[in-house]
Amino acid sequence: MRGRTRLLASAVVLAAGLTACDSGGGDTIKIGAVAGLTGNFVTTDVVQTATQVFTDVNNRGGINGKKIEYVVKDDAGNPQRTAQVARELLDADVVAMAGSASFTDCDVNGGFYKQQSISSVMAVGASPKCFGSPNIAPVNVGPFTLMTAVLKYASEALGAKRVCNFTVVLPGSEEAVRQALGRWSALTGQQLVVNDLTVQQSGDLTPYLLRAKQAGCDAVLFNPTEQLVVPWLQAAKTQGMTDVNFLLLAPSYTDSVARAVGGLGLKIYAGSEFEPYTADSAANKEWRETVQRAGAPATAFSQGGYLAAKFMVNVLQGIQGEITKDSVNKALHDMAPIADPMLGTPFVFGGADAHSPNQASKIVKLENGQWTVATPDFLTLPQT
Repeated sequence: MRGRTRLLASAVVLAAGLTACDSGGGDTIKIGAVAGLTGNFVTTDVVQTATQVFTDVNNRGGINGKKIEYVVKDDAGNPQRTAQVARELLDADVVAMAGSASFTDCDVNGGFYKQQSISSVMAVGASPKCFGSPNIAPVNVGPFTLMTAVLKYASEALGAKRVCNFTVVLPGSEEAVRQALGRWSALTGQQLVVNDLTVQQSGDLTPYLLRAKQAGCDAVLFNPTEQLVVPWLQAAKTQGMTDVNFLLLAPSYTDSVARAVGGLGLKIYAGSEFEPYTADSAANKEWRETVQRAGAPATAFSQGGYLAAKFMVNVLQGIQGEITKDSVNKALHDMAPIADPMLGTPFVFGGADAHSPNQASKIVKLENGQWTVATPDFLTLPQT
């Protein structure tokens, strides 16, 4: 969703504290998570907030008298470490995973989770494999559904007729990107005027923008990291592209991007993963109270941690008898959809071969250096 700079010391303290809470052998329910507490993809706000959800449940007496022991392992963004910590969690007898937020978890461990029959309610899924596994169900929209949603908004709400796409395609994601673009075409009947899947993660971005100008694009989708979106929009300003609608995904929806490019005078829109985290809305009230108790930052990442833990608690509370890996799997497969005001579509795990339950986004617009909600209601895509 966005780049991370966090103090290494605080991440190490968090890593040490999370695995120690409420330990007690058979008197606890062990829930695991793989996250980046150090490294280049730091997601401490996810697990801080998820931890607070479980702590609140424990303070109210736990689940049928048993406390939840939340065991979080730091993979440091290293694929070898990602594989190792998943096996450590299974060796520790976790009954399920909840609140994982690792860039490499799905690709590295998806097959292992299936082999070991362990289910993961993931906080932040980004890889296509996060949305194509029978054992993983992310609570967030994810980049591919979000790509379809922002394009649909441009076509239907902004009246864009000449829509263009410039995408950085990460390894293993090209087919998912093509499917997302094809889904937009099927929903709207439109075709992209320019569809460039060769954008590099470094270098001069001006040639891409010149191509967009020459093609007369009135809406341009770009899927950069937070570090790349600022030079992209600054170059667009230099090219005088003030009449173009710039469409961005969740990694660009951050406070720092708003501060950096809010004064450029461009038309900038982004898709949100949940109820927009910058919105002071009733839907966000309980989440904001939770992050405050946790001492965590109010971010879209922390929203994912909050929802993943909350949904796992809901499932655990409905289990009759002993809570085991098998009973949790059955409860997740048989669960009724859970509606939540922070989501436009209910969360459900189910027994399908792939899970992408979140099919709704709200669009935010950058105005006067601040993100404002452009769509009061969720833009919900039809299930595929």
